[in-house]
Amino acid sequence: MKLFLPLLLFCVLPLLVLAQQKPQYSQYTINNYLLNPAIAGIEDYADMKIGSRSQMSGIEGEPTTYYLSAHAPIGYTSKGGRSGSGKSTPSFGNNNRSGRISQRFRPHHGIGVLAVHDRLGAFYRTEASFAYAYHLALSREVKLSGGVSAGLIQQRLRSNELSFANPVDGANADWNMVKPNLSAGLWLYGSDFYIGTSATQLLGNSINFDNSVEDRNLLYEHYFLTGAYKFDITEEVSLVPSIMLMWLQPLPGSIDFNLRAVYDDRLWIGGSYRQNGNYAVLAGVTINHVFDLGYAYDRGIPAFNGMGNGNHEVVIGMRVFNKAKVLCPQNLW
Repeated sequence: MKLFLPLLLFCVLPLLVLAQQKPQYSQYTINNYLLNPAIAGIEDYADMKIGSRSQMSGIEGEPTTYYLSAHAPIGYTSKGGRSGSGKSTPSFGNNNRSGRISQRFRPHHGIGVLAVHDRLGAFYRTEASFAYAYHLALSREVKLSGGVSAGLIQQRLRSNELSFANPVDGANADWNMVKPNLSAGLWLYGSDFYIGTSATQLLGNSINFDNSVEDRNLLYEHYFLTGAYKFDITEEVSLVPSIMLMWLQPLPGSIDFNLRAVYDDRLWIGGSYRQNGNYAVLAGVTINHVFDLGYAYDRGIPAFNGMGNGNHEVVIGMRVFNKAKVLCPQNLW
């Protein structure tokens, strides 16, 4: 097993720029801010999430990802809520059709931060960024936001975590590089739908694991297109189907199909199917108006079936300054 990870690492490193360079998530449907900066400040409170993802669990040096995201509105004036219910009525949409809605929802700003640490054996990737978004009303029920994020990406290799048959092998050397990063996105949303598009790593920076080699690899652009609709089956049960299209130059794109069932704004369960045959099972619980917890399991890359115990992902969410004590997000559910 100790020889497996170094072998896997050196097989994968040349392909890192030709594969999905950003970490993949199973629970992006409950934290789309990971992929789109236009979401920053979309709710009437500060949204914080801490996530952990372990892939090929049980294998030494397994790929792991940790992230911390936080975003909040500035100048958000839309109000809603039902006193004593512990829930919140959306700020706009089918339940609020008075002519005063356009006055209550005014354009506002959003800011956010994101930090992601990803590890595969001795290879590390750390990303940190700051986001800004602007939200405005197109009509009484439809809103549009646009956002950008900027930050840094660090990629490094720790050779002391690898074992070499020949200690003086030229590959037995640390490698470290820091590059700027830029992302942008748009988000069209209402009380029962959203459509978003975003692009990350827009600068297309060059990287190389060996400065003596003239050919340069690239941090390729990633493109995402997603959409969802919320169907209220009963007063307590809602179904939320969604789709995500992902494309990374020069590889063909992939499609995720997702479905979640939400009960009483407190419990949800769902599944996700990816075009490559991968699938995930998801579940979550809203503990109170501050904390929620989500868990996902997916079987992992089909090529590695039989290795490890699949992929596990845990997300802890916090709604800070949630004065209306909403249990379910008004715009992202």
